[in-house]
Amino acid sequence: MPMKYILIPDPDKCTGCRICEMGCSMIKTRRANPGFSRIRVVKIEEKGVDYPLACLHCEDPPCMKSCPTDAIIKEETGAVVIGEKACIGCKMCFLACPFGAISINDNMPVKCDLCGGNPFCARVCPTDAISYVDESVRSSKKRLEFVESIISRFGVIE
Repeated sequence: MPMKYILIPDPDKCTGCRICEMGCSMIKTRRANPGFSRIRVVKIEEKGVDYPLACLHCEDPPCMKSCPTDAIIKEETGAVVIGEKACIGCKMCFLACPFGAISINDNMPVKCDLCGGNPFCARVCPTDAISYVDESVRSSKKRLEFVESIISRFGVIE
């Protein structure tokens, strides 16, 4: 079974509407408060850009390594999840995440868990800025982006 991930295929599609945050908050906490979302829309004011950011479910997760109680596990699906019962709220995972994808809600760390394989944020995004794809699509997209960056930097090589 191929692993699936959240992908932001075209960041220009994000309008900053934050519907993904609101939907996530409602699904996860039954509260209409984007502050409780597991996905965050990062606004870069100087560039006028909004970018949805969620856990990347790393191959070798620094958050998982930092957890003193082994509350963070990597499921067979590839999802990296926090076991709420085992978590002691030390916030070491919050400090260890290099992407800022772990938040603190009600004094406990929370992060994207891919909604059990059907991420709500991807379903409610009105502009399709968020996709849920298998790893072959994600790696193909990365290869294409790399080649496009080389071509734009150096031109077509003949």
